[in-house]
Amino acid sequence: MIQLPINFIKTIKSVHKKKGDLWLHDFHRLIEECEERWQLQILQPFDLSYNFVAPAIRIDGTELVVKLVIPGKDFQAEVEALSLFDGRGMVKMLDVDLEKGILILERLHPGNTLATLDNDVEKTYIAANIAKKLWTHVPKSAYIPKISEREEQFWKIYNKHPNGFGPFSKKDLYHAVNTFSLLNSKKEKLFLLHGDFHHYNILNDGNDSWIAIDPKGLIGEREYDIIQFLLNNLPDENVLEVINKRINVFVEVLKLNKERILLWGYAHAVLATCWSVEDNSQYNQAFLNSVKVFKDLYSEYFGKCNECLLDK
Repeated sequence: MIQLPINFIKTIKSVHKKKGDLWLHDFHRLIEECEERWQLQILQPFDLSYNFVAPAIRIDGTELVVKLVIPGKDFQAEVEALSLFDGRGMVKMLDVDLEKGILILERLHPGNTLATLDNDVEKTYIAANIAKKLWTHVPKSAYIPKISEREEQFWKIYNKHPNGFGPFSKKDLYHAVNTFSLLNSKKEKLFLLHGDFHHYNILNDGNDSWIAIDPKGLIGEREYDIIQFLLNNLPDENVLEVINKRINVFVEVLKLNKERILLWGYAHAVLATCWSVEDNSQYNQAFLNSVKVFKDLYSEYFGKCNECLLDK
């Protein structure tokens, strides 16, 4: 019998409340249903965060991945994104039950994350070429969120905390959310994005083959989709140099707008830091450090930015 880690159980209860309790109560029944319905055996899970994800083997020996989530809009957006990406730079969806929150996915081998590589520039080139495959025209969608919804989330944080939040003063939050709003008001061409594009959502599927997983699905500018990659898997030292090199690779390969990358980076780094406080009651130091990095890089390349409030 699969035993769920205590921290995972706490996360499910904290995030989903009563729905989480019910899901946990029915978890083993759901496992049994999956095994019978798809004629497979579910093995011990991978490291768990917000969803149950585990390797599985069918009777005929085919290896799969089973993902079990608490159904809702986020799950519907993920399923729709997987369908729209249709295996183009993205793991393939083999079957789904929207009502019960079941996803059956292809198994990637060896499945190491991009973070396991040593050369940061090499990692960034790999990520840039995956992004080139992923990003596509904006679909007609009932579930995939728009970047404007993240702006609304940011304003809610600002309005909820009139004296500042986490490591940020009220002025800090005001500058960042206004920059986010300014970028949204002057947004350029929109695309279907991954929505959570970073090193740990890119897996090895052979010697030179890398595939993205776990799309949230988001409609927005391409420049915004790389920000989470810029914020993740950072060293303890020379962070500005590393982020700068990553940005230059993305600009080179994808012909992105460097100024908008830096502005999105600054605004989203503040938002991501706030999210980390909401999730863990303490801020992510790497995200916080990146706020200053994006401001410094903007000043280096473009000088003052009074309109976006970076220098006020």
